[in-house]
Amino acid sequence: MVVSLFGKCIKNSIWIVLVLVVYSRFGVVTAFNLVVVGPGAEEVKLIVGKLATKSGDKCSIISQPDEKFKQKCRNLMYGKDADDALPTFVSTGEEIGTALETANGIIITCDKSPMEEKLLNTLLDNAPVVKHICLLSMMGGRLRPSEESLRTKCSERADILLSIIRAGTLKGGGPGNVEGSEFGLSKYFDATIFDLLEARNSMAFDKFTLGAKVTPGDPFPAAATLFSSSSFEPSDTTTSRTVAAQAILNAIKRDVAIDISLSSEKGNTPPTTEEWSNLLSAV
Repeated sequence: MVVSLFGKCIKNSIWIVLVLVVYSRFGVVTAFNLVVVGPGAEEVKLIVGKLATKSGDKCSIISQPDEKFKQKCRNLMYGKDADDALPTFVSTGEEIGTALETANGIIITCDKSPMEEKLLNTLLDNAPVVKHICLLSMMGGRLRPSEESLRTKCSERADILLSIIRAGTLKGGGPGNVEGSEFGLSKYFDATIFDLLEARNSMAFDKFTLGAKVTPGDPFPAAATLFSSSSFEPSDTTTSRTVAAQAILNAIKRDVAIDISLSSEKGNTPPTTEEWSNLLSAV
């Protein structure tokens, strides 16, 4: 009986090792402790927090200490009456320090302007176990000095990977709780867009332009914002907020860094986890 049990333990151990090898081979980690910060792409940060929490990750979003602002963020994620698991909003030095102390990954969103060097240094100095940083940057080279600065800082800590995902004009972002879908923000997000043409195009983008095109490097110019905001057709220089959030979460759990531009494609739903694996492995 003891021999039989021992044999079963050995078999179970072998299966565990094989599972770990498979996850290592494809560069995927099942659960992460994430900190989200940045001077831009507020909606992308909220989608990241919502999707990360839903998948079982721990996610802390660095935000201003205004409770009304935090409540608005919750409304954008889940609607005014929803009772869902929430990412953590951290504001004080103690809260931010505690979140960084155990963070496996840091997500930085900079869609229009770079993060201050002093803040970047503070993040890295207080994140002793971080393994991967993912930067949402901007197409067209405008933020390249910031990208290179962060790349240098990460290279000084040989254990930190840096992935850069460049977006064009960010569009759409909701709704994420309609008919069982959990893609983006709640329908309340659509109600906050007061320009009727912009609201119509944003909602159409979330219905028909949820595909993703991944291109190595930074080959596209900065988008012409006026033109790109008036259409929901896919283009090289527009990016779905929902797709950007998914790309970030899939990238940061890999054990290899990526350097890409993320464009829009036609699609009624965003890529699946398997499709993201194929898209990111191909660059």
